[in-house]
Formats: sequence, structure tokens, C-alpha cells
Amino acid sequence: MGKPDDRHLLKSLLAGRSQASVELIRAHYQAVYRFLLHLTRDITRAEDLTQETFVAAWEGIASFQGRSTLATWLHRIAYSKFIDSQRLERRVATLYEGGGNTASSPVDPLETAMAVDEAGRLYGALAELDAADRTLLVLHYLQGLSYREIALVLKEPSGTVKWRTREALKSLRLLLADEVSDHATPKTAELGPIA
Repeated sequence: MGKPDDRHLLKSLLAGRSQASVELIRAHYQAVYRFLLHLTRDITRAEDLTQETFVAAWEGIASFQGRSTLATWLHRIAYSKFIDSQRLERRVATLYEGGGNTASSPVDPLETAMAVDEAGRLYGALAELDAADRTLLVLHYLQGLSYREIALVLKEPSGTVKWRTREALKSLRLLLADEVSDHATPKTAELGPIA
């Protein structure tokens, strides 16, 4: 199942010990929150979804079969909560269609928090990727999940996850290369007419 701590924690959770839920949150809250923050790019939504994740985990602990680590299982729940919130957001937007855009564009807290230009460019390019590619890269490179663990979270074959992650990384590199070339090449309109 994973770490020995996971086994002990799982036994305590299954026994219904309230201290075990505190230990679960202490051990995994930050990782789940960071994952959801990368997906949502909204502090409030990430906090809400993180809380929903841990409530769902507590309520569904009896269904945990131990085929993955608790961290992987929590990431799977968090990802499901994110997908559910996206669906709900689309349904609400559809209800108000024609009345203007009801979803305000979220402020990217990572971009404003980054003091280093390089990190800002990386996160900016990451944000430009579609949600599926961004999810893969966040899970693998920022959350440190293995391809096997990502496959469990996304319910896809490991080989597919590995290939999709490689393709997402290529897309990210292209975005970063395009940004560098845009900054390096002056725009012809700014140069003025050629005599």
C-alpha cells in the first residue's frame, strides 16, 4: 500500500478515531491544496475543493482498498472534485447564456506571487496549456507523482499517461520557446517604414 505510516493511519481512520483525520489532513493538506490551486488558479476555489476532498475522503474511507497510497487516493478525489466543479460551472454559464459572461476571469495567484521572471514565464506558459496537459504536468513535475500514480488518479493506462505527459511537456517547451522568440524579435510595425 505504500508507507508504513499510511497503514497505521488507515487503521486509525477505519477505526473512526478523530485524531486520525487530523493526521491525514496534516500529512496531505498542502499537497492537495497546491494541486487544486494549479488546476483552478483561484485561491478560494482551491481552498473549497480541498475541504470537499477531505470531507469526501473521510466519508469514503471504508471504500479505500489500498491499491495506491493515501496521497494518490486523495489526488484522485481532488481531481474528481475539480472536474465536478468545472461541469457545474459550465452548467451555470449555460443557464445565463446571452446575459454576459458570468464567470469572472480568475487572477493567477502564482503569477503575482512569483518574484523571479523565469518562474513567472513558466507558470504563464503552463496556464496556456489545455487543462488535460496542465493536469499531467502538475501531477508529475510539481506534485511528484509517478506515472503509475497519475494513471490511478486519472483512471488511464500508465503507458498512455507517460506518452501524454511527454507530449504535454513538448507543448510547454514550444510555448516557452515562442515567448522567448517574441521578446527577442522586434515587431516590424515598431521599426517604421523602410526607405
